[in-house]
Amino acid sequence: MLSNLVTPQPALIRFLYVSAGLLFLTANGFAQRSEKLDPTVYTIVEKQPQFPGGMVALGSYMKANVNYPIEARQAGIKGKVFVSFIVEPDGNRTDITVLKGLGYGCDEEAIRVIRNMPLWESGSQSDHPIRVKYKLPILFGVDYSKRKEH
Repeated sequence: MLSNLVTPQPALIRFLYVSAGLLFLTANGFAQRSEKLDPTVYTIVEKQPQFPGGMVALGSYMKANVNYPIEARQAGIKGKVFVSFIVEPDGNRTDITVLKGLGYGCDEEAIRVIRNMPLWESGSQSDHPIRVKYKLPILFGVDYSKRKEH
């Protein structure tokens, strides 16, 4: 009775094994496993983003890199430019926006300084890096070393 059954050809068996193996590899091994990035921008988080080295290092960076525009100096403009930006999970800053400006080149200088900052330490929620909106005042015509510390 067994002799009446058709035995599969070795080439067909190899083809089926290879096809099944490729299907398995395509589904499991080669597929992109990209975790969907959370597009939500948070404002209140467990761990706030911070400039590398903390607030003291941020003050030093500002003192060394903020240039008081000539136009503002000649016009006697002094004060703060309030800037907001998003600290991304990789530490980059995006969506840099002037919330309250001074004009006379100060707003553009504030944006330049934020763009040129080193990567920040990202904020996190439940130990997962997330996007966090951060607001920062940038002083013009005021000596950073003489400002009041709170």
